[in-house]
Amino acid sequence: MQKSHIFHPRPVAYEDLISHNILIHIPRTAGTFFNNCLRANDLAVIDHIQRFIDSSESIQHTRIRHQLSNRSTWISGHVRYDTLTRIFPPEKDTRYFVLLRNPVNQLISQINWQAETLCGSYLSLARMPLYQFRILMHVCLEALNRPQNVPNVLNRYFGSFLNNQCRSLSLMNSGRLRTDDLNLFSARCHARLLELDGFSVESGINPFIKAVISEIQGNNHTQMIPPRSAQNRSHPVLDNDLVSSEEFRLEIFNLQLADYILYQNAIGILNGEQSPRRWQNFNELKHDCEELIVVQKSLEVVSNEKLVLKTRSRTKKLFFTAKVIRLIAKRLVALQKFSLFRQAFSWCKRLPASCRSLPLKAVSLTVLNRWNGRKC
Repeated sequence: MQKSHIFHPRPVAYEDLISHNILIHIPRTAGTFFNNCLRANDLAVIDHIQRFIDSSESIQHTRIRHQLSNRSTWISGHVRYDTLTRIFPPEKDTRYFVLLRNPVNQLISQINWQAETLCGSYLSLARMPLYQFRILMHVCLEALNRPQNVPNVLNRYFGSFLNNQCRSLSLMNSGRLRTDDLNLFSARCHARLLELDGFSVESGINPFIKAVISEIQGNNHTQMIPPRSAQNRSHPVLDNDLVSSEEFRLEIFNLQLADYILYQNAIGILNGEQSPRRWQNFNELKHDCEELIVVQKSLEVVSNEKLVLKTRSRTKKLFFTAKVIRLIAKRLVALQKFSLFRQAFSWCKRLPASCRSLPLKAVSLTVLNRWNGRKC
């Protein structure tokens, strides 16, 4: 019978040496729900730790450093494994955990979430780097207008949306996985999962959380598990008939190949397998993943038409405003009106964060920061 999760309890003899418990928070894998469960059971959590890590890979924020001095504090963030191990070395008995998810469902949820992001704060969009902002716009436009073309757009921006689970575990940095490297990469995935102190797939998230809480709070603690609304679910934008179709999911499989190998090894370890999974060729891997690709279809949900209309309207405004601001900026530079350019830049920065009549602040800062030679 398949286990639902792997969790290595803390050895009592070394209890005082444990430095930190860290969740490598992969986007759209129930990391927020995990953090909410810890908080509901009176455990301190610092989430989104990436906000406090500077360019030298150190944490200078005084309040956060004080919180980190508490050994029972959990740390969570969208930070890659190799970066975290440099900041919190495993030699100091730091424990690392991760939640994994079916790669197709994880990617679909991420696209839905990114589309929802466009309906969020303009200020958060303003802080987004220009390249990332442009990719977000293109992917969301395809998801809204030509959803069947989403795999082609994702393939064009391969390193931005795809194989996030492998990238978060520092198994991939750039480029694509070659089909003749499947078994070598599988061995790396297997070894990395064994390095971790605990992991779970989506089917075992609740037992995994209960095991973590029991280990820290004791078996006599009455556990509180928040309602499903605490799972930070995204509103569906992609049509369910499309994302449930075998053709679409097979296209996503080809793009998410690395994540599928990682997920297969996670299932293998949960089933008690001692060695990495191996395949003779790509077709054999594809056959092994058929159940994950086709059977685990999305729940029967209808795309949120209100959100789709709002996102489409927001996207049109963003593109229109970006085009206008870009033309003005180019014209000012061509005329060498650098003083006017600096005034325009300063004026845009003074716009209130609550300015929601038009996405002027977000797009103008995104574009003008680049023209002004600054990072967003």
